[in-house]
Amino acid sequence: MKRILGLVGSPRRLGNSDLFIKEISSHVPEEHVLNLIRLTALDIRPCQACYSCIMGESCPINDHMDFLRDQIRQCDGLIVAAPVYFLGAHSIIKRILDRGFLFYGDAEKNENKPCILVALHGIEEQIGVTPQVLRALAATLCLDVKASVSLRAALPGEVLADPVNIELAKQLGQLLFSGRLEKSPDGCPFCGCEIVRMQHGQFVCTLCHGNFTLDAKARPVKGAAGWEVGTVKFVREHSAWLRGMKDRYMENRKTLLRLSLPYKDVGTWVEPPKSSD
Repeated sequence: MKRILGLVGSPRRLGNSDLFIKEISSHVPEEHVLNLIRLTALDIRPCQACYSCIMGESCPINDHMDFLRDQIRQCDGLIVAAPVYFLGAHSIIKRILDRGFLFYGDAEKNENKPCILVALHGIEEQIGVTPQVLRALAATLCLDVKASVSLRAALPGEVLADPVNIELAKQLGQLLFSGRLEKSPDGCPFCGCEIVRMQHGQFVCTLCHGNFTLDAKARPVKGAAGWEVGTVKFVREHSAWLRGMKDRYMENRKTLLRLSLPYKDVGTWVEPPKSSD
């Protein structure tokens, strides 16, 4: 029996993220169980930038990251849904991404697990960077993105009111464990990300950093490939680079400290008042 993990990036009970994950699951033809995690209910604390996880040591933060990692390792496929909050996904997604190096230790276990990404927005076309943030999460986990969709649904339950969305959920459910891939014709030809920046007359993907141009029919034409995000190979190479930064710092720390110390007492740190409780 397959185990599907639904990651709900919204605090709203029976909200559109919650409901659409369940609707997709109801159309998965393979026998399965659906487990759900409301990400906003987890205690995920800010990264301390200590690099312990990169150096092979345990993270000093005692929160729910280990629980989340364990649930992801145990599942066979994921459905991730999050609402748009001020042109980006709910901040819990970024909070998890900031601790993303912890997932590097799970790369071999998670690589190629299928996932479906769903961004839900209220104002038409105002999705901001939400799809990219969800793709970044999938890449950090080394997941196989079967489809990334954006739906307009703001009122609680509104996503179920449109028959088009129900049909889409049916298609996504049938896609999850299939061998097919729904690749956007408009995204990066390397990783599928739809957010780019302009550089020297070319489009540069903001996720994998591959570059491409457009043909006469405005279709992406591959240029130079970027990082192989979402693969064990990238995880290993990135981890090695990060570890190398420690050696680089140790070699230059006297110079860097000499440059930094004159700024030690510049400015006044302003802090909120302490609670009287």
